[in-house]
Amino acid sequence: MSVLGTSLLNQIVNEKGIQTPSLILKQLNSSVISSLNKSDADSHAGMDIAICSIDLKSKTIEFAGAKRPLWIIRNGELISTSGDKFSIGSQFWDKESFTNHSISIATNDSVYLFSDGYADQFGGEHGKKLMTTNFKDLLISNQNKNMNEQRIVLSEYFEKWKGSNEQVDDVMVIGIKI
Repeated sequence: MSVLGTSLLNQIVNEKGIQTPSLILKQLNSSVISSLNKSDADSHAGMDIAICSIDLKSKTIEFAGAKRPLWIIRNGELISTSGDKFSIGSQFWDKESFTNHSISIATNDSVYLFSDGYADQFGGEHGKKLMTTNFKDLLISNQNKNMNEQRIVLSEYFEKWKGSNEQVDDVMVIGIKI
């Protein structure tokens, strides 16, 4: 699904020139369903994804998500914008379009998009999931660091948390400092 999604995203953005996040997701959803010849009864599986575009001149982010949020950390406070509650290619997609959010940003904001793999990883002393709350706390507590330092902290924390447990899912975290 990831390889198909990447190929389709390249077509949508680079060949068709679609730039609005909600329209990208709408086209991606249609293309995934067509590519896989999926009918409503075929599958419960789907692809969760978040897309944003940043306009530094107007200090805004446009964001759309399929079961993935966008987080902004501003002055030590986390601001969360939820994506829609359905996946790309899922039989549960019953809306005309995805929601496009326009969000004001400020200098020194940190913007994060991520898969669910980081928070869903089993580990720690009791072999439990890391959980979203701990992931949020880790990001907030490291806001004084630059993005490369945050990458190192996140990677080391994840590996220590995981320990000898097998990695359960893909892990992707994108952080941008405005």
